[in-house]
Amino acid sequence: MAASSVRLLLLSLLAFCVALSHQESSSSSSSGSDSCSNAKLAVASLVPFDSTAFRCVSAWKQQDFILRYKNTAPSEWSFVLSAPDKGSYVAVGFSGKGAMVGSSAVVAWASNGKGVVKQYYLDGKSPDDVAPNRGLLKLVKNKSVVVSRSGRLYVAFQLSTDYPQPYLIFAVGPDGNLPDSSTLRLPMHQNMASRAFNYTSGMSSSNAGSDGDSTFPEKRKHGLLGMMGWGVLMPIGMIAARYFRQLDPFWFYGHMGIQVCGFAIGIAAIVLGFRLNEDGLKNVDVHKALGIAILAMASLQVMAILARPDKTSKVRRFWNWYHHNIGRAAILLAMGNIFLGLSIAQETNAYIVSYGVFVAVWVLAVAAFEMKRCYADDD
Repeated sequence: MAASSVRLLLLSLLAFCVALSHQESSSSSSSGSDSCSNAKLAVASLVPFDSTAFRCVSAWKQQDFILRYKNTAPSEWSFVLSAPDKGSYVAVGFSGKGAMVGSSAVVAWASNGKGVVKQYYLDGKSPDDVAPNRGLLKLVKNKSVVVSRSGRLYVAFQLSTDYPQPYLIFAVGPDGNLPDSSTLRLPMHQNMASRAFNYTSGMSSSNAGSDGDSTFPEKRKHGLLGMMGWGVLMPIGMIAARYFRQLDPFWFYGHMGIQVCGFAIGIAAIVLGFRLNEDGLKNVDVHKALGIAILAMASLQVMAILARPDKTSKVRRFWNWYHHNIGRAAILLAMGNIFLGLSIAQETNAYIVSYGVFVAVWVLAVAAFEMKRCYADDD
């Protein structure tokens, strides 16, 4: 009965993983596409200035922000920001030091076919500190427009300046939540990023405290460490202990070595996770709480080893029940939390599918070993 319950839990987890991966894939394919490889801006005829020969960069890969810009006249810079239209606002701010507070931003959204473009001054991090129709940007009059086309927002505007400020701050609002039409108050952003930007070369780099587009930004390091420690080594260590006891005493040392490595790597992932900038990310509190719960259960497992009774002790069977079930619960929580973390970080489907394949193989291996155990017991 216990084995059947474990298999049912594992199969349910696998179904959740497949559904999450499908949801991520569907959401990414449902939005329109735009890239710098396009020869012409899709809404060029609707932009209130000539947008030909603009430099194009992938400004924020995580949110699929495409930025086109050009120094179109003396003391005049023109911009067109393209981003997925998720029923929220998109924003690009300009800062001298890369900090959100004290910068000014162009914020745009579309509602019922009508586009709105406003300047906001970011006086603080709470919505009450973000003031509409204020800011230090000198927007050229009648040259700002937002167009919703094929699932994307195109925000066009011009600045009157000799050279824009060297840091760009991007933000996206919560899905399906637009600013209030009367107060223009912005909901707390869902995600944001700060970039040091070179307008001459079009090169950008992440600002301190913000994840960049490098191969291994801090969030990705945290995710990969957590995935390897809690989500790969721990489950493999469980298999070694449960299904290879005939290789005594090698199964014990293998189990201990794998679990100690997984525990150490998992600790490193948690330490790195607490250092991340989590402004505006949804479900971070849930992800963090699950991580702390996993750490607590793993720590209990370590302490349980130190208090392990002798095999001849009468309480050994109670210790076995505790050790086995706490370990299983920690592994199941870790797998679910890894998929939640990948969703929060909006990682590419490659990471989600890759870990989903590992989980599927692990589940099949556990099912095969459990069937073998059942047949052995019957004999």
